[in-house]
Amino acid sequence: MQLPQDKRPVAVVSACMRADGCPDFALNVAEVTAEERDNGIHYYLVEADLLQAGYEEPFVHFDSDEAPDFLHAAVRQYLGLPPAEPQPHLVAHSEEG
Repeated sequence: MQLPQDKRPVAVVSACMRADGCPDFALNVAEVTAEERDNGIHYYLVEADLLQAGYEEPFVHFDSDEAPDFLHAAVRQYLGLPPAEPQPHLVAHSEEG
C-alpha cells in the first residue's frame, strides 16, 4: 500500500485581468504534492481561486521556482505585504481605476 505524498505550499504570482478589464497582479498559494507540481496542477488550483474571486483571463502564472528572482518580492510590495509575512491563500490589489 502506497502512502499519500505530503502536500507542500507553492506560492504563485499571477498577472490577470480584473472584472473591470484592468490588469492586476495576484498572489496565491496552492498546496500540492511534488508530482502534482511537476504536472502543473498548482496552476489549475490557482486559476480556480482567481475565477472565484472575480478575475478574468488571460492568466500568466509564475511559481516561486520559475519566476525571476525579483518578481514575488515586487508583487508582495505592490500588494502591500511585508516580505516575511506568511504566504496568503489569495491576495490581490483591490483598488479600482
